[in-house]
Amino acid sequence: MKKLLLLVAFLSYANSFSQSADLDREYFNVSYVKLPSTPILENDKRTYSINLRGVSIEGFSRVNYPGILDVNYNFSGTTVRNVKIDKIKHEKKDKDGNVTSTWYTYKAKASFTSSAGITVINALTKESNEKAFQESSDYTSDEFSSYYKAERHYALNKYDIKNNHASKHKSLIKNSVRYYLNSKYGYVPYTNQNEFLWILGSKKHPEYAKHHEAYQKVKEIFAKMKYDEPTDEMAKELEPIIAYFNDVVPRFEGNKRKLRKVRYASYYNIAKIYYYLDMPEKVKEYAQKIIDNDYDKSDGKGFIRTAEDLIETLKRNQMSSRHMKVLTEDLRNDVVEEEEVVVEEQSKENEISLELQKAYLVSAKNDTLLLNINNNDISKIGHTIKTVQLDGKGELVGVLTKNASDCKEVLFIDGTRYKNINFKESAAKSGAVKISSSGKLCKVLFESDKIGLYKFNDTELVILPAGSEKGVSTSGMSFVFGFDKNLVKIAKDCPAVAKKAGEKSYKNTEESLLKFCEELTNCEGDQASK
Repeated sequence: MKKLLLLVAFLSYANSFSQSADLDREYFNVSYVKLPSTPILENDKRTYSINLRGVSIEGFSRVNYPGILDVNYNFSGTTVRNVKIDKIKHEKKDKDGNVTSTWYTYKAKASFTSSAGITVINALTKESNEKAFQESSDYTSDEFSSYYKAERHYALNKYDIKNNHASKHKSLIKNSVRYYLNSKYGYVPYTNQNEFLWILGSKKHPEYAKHHEAYQKVKEIFAKMKYDEPTDEMAKELEPIIAYFNDVVPRFEGNKRKLRKVRYASYYNIAKIYYYLDMPEKVKEYAQKIIDNDYDKSDGKGFIRTAEDLIETLKRNQMSSRHMKVLTEDLRNDVVEEEEVVVEEQSKENEISLELQKAYLVSAKNDTLLLNINNNDISKIGHTIKTVQLDGKGELVGVLTKNASDCKEVLFIDGTRYKNINFKESAAKSGAVKISSSGKLCKVLFESDKIGLYKFNDTELVILPAGSEKGVSTSGMSFVFGFDKNLVKIAKDCPAVAKKAGEKSYKNTEESLLKFCEELTNCEGDQASK
């Protein structure tokens, strides 16, 4: 009887280890100072002058000319090009598809480009650096019933149209100037930036409760983090949590994917904690463990790059931590500043704040930022993503464009996800410039451990089979002309689905390909799992 009870206990314990090892992102807050790439090491020498209102350098004192840094801003003007009147054809058809009437409308169109630049003179190094900035936008009028009316409309309003675009450009350029100066010289406090740990999501897993207990403690401890206070006490409080994640590892030994996944979570979480404790050498140690564990080597390599960047940044700034006191002040006498005129159109721009969606962006360096994205720009996410910048009062400051190559994933609050997928667009012509290996941001339609389905530019479907590093566009010529054969090949490990594909049961549509992905994922007899 005793042996039977032991056998039952063993089987129950073994079964618990076979439970799902799904991981969820669980977020916590961090706070630190973003250190500059070109620091001025002596605090009493951090002074600057600038001839543009509303732009400050964090950690510096603004003074009357001269300062240690003297910034001269020059707006070069706004140019207009490609002014034209577009003719749009309209047709009315009967129920048989025959054209019964035709008419035309007309739109005025133009493109505007504004240029500006700054010159930065560094009194310490005696160096003078220049940086150019440019913004462009297009104008399209309402439709008019005649070419003359459209042309007349533009002729009468062209100065107001140009001024409106120039005003928007000046605001965006000012934001770019601020970002550039602070990246290069400023000590910018970052607070309430959202980061995450990988925490077990299945309640049946034996470590589920302790994983969540550890996460809650991490969340509580990091909630006390201040950008201007040392992290020594926090490091001591986090030692038991780090010890717990380390203790998990030997209890899940083996080469099965689920076991490697649990170990990966421990290594990842410890590396993340050490990164925000400014301990880059420990980050590298656990990054190597992630690589050796062979669940997601790319994250390990990413941590190594991030740690090396932090080592170089701390060395360049002659600091051991990203936590410091930051004093930003204005020591000038009363002066009259040059300020670019902002026309009334700018007030309409503020309406954009009423149409924003919040999203978490995971960068290529695995940093996570909470962003605001205009509803109208969500469908345009692809090679780039536009983010709306607001000030402390919620007023529009400008719009920043991030390249897809700098983004790993975008997760909207409503659950919509975009992911960086490497594939060749169907529109890419032979002999064209090679498409970046970093990929493009695609909307996630379906993901499993066997296949992924994505949508690029809200039109082009992309399939990513399991084990592949590169997806394939279903709009590409080779895929379209061999559609059924391609699906058969993808489903080769599932005879039932492969047979259906060979019988032309699937179409090259989003709905049908979603069905294909679901049936392939749920294929009976396939034991592969993530």
